[in-house]
Amino acid sequence: MVASCSPIATYPPIEVSSAVVFSNSSNEPVPTILVTTIEYARDHFGGIETVVYNLPNGISSETYDLVTMRVDGAMPMQEKDEQAYHITELRVRGLRAEADVVFPSAGGYETATLYLTKSLANPWSVIRERIWLIPVAEAPLPNYVVTEQAVVVDTE
Repeated sequence: MVASCSPIATYPPIEVSSAVVFSNSSNEPVPTILVTTIEYARDHFGGIETVVYNLPNGISSETYDLVTMRVDGAMPMQEKDEQAYHITELRVRGLRAEADVVFPSAGGYETATLYLTKSLANPWSVIRERIWLIPVAEAPLPNYVVTEQAVVVDTE
């Protein structure tokens, strides 16, 4: 019998500070759920040619790197006026998850909640969506923080 543990996590974080210390957005299943959500948004909502995405507050730059590597042609949103798929909130509860997504549509943005599930035999997948009929007046600002890399200068 195989046993595994799936975290309980919410982004942006709402858990008590002691729970947040043990939470790391780059640990599975969070990156896989984010990838599944972005790919679903691209395939079902359309709206932009290049996949530009914005993740919730509290998601590490390491997680952005993982998502960028796994979604073909994707890049994190870095400019405030870029059209993008915005995952504004992610709730993971064991083998179920919910993701709130703001996506481009004719004349602006719309919001949907995606409901995802996983089983021992099946990968994470969206089982249903709910599009909210409330227009989004202003798209969220970028949350991506570029990690600084050390620069080696040859002085010889």
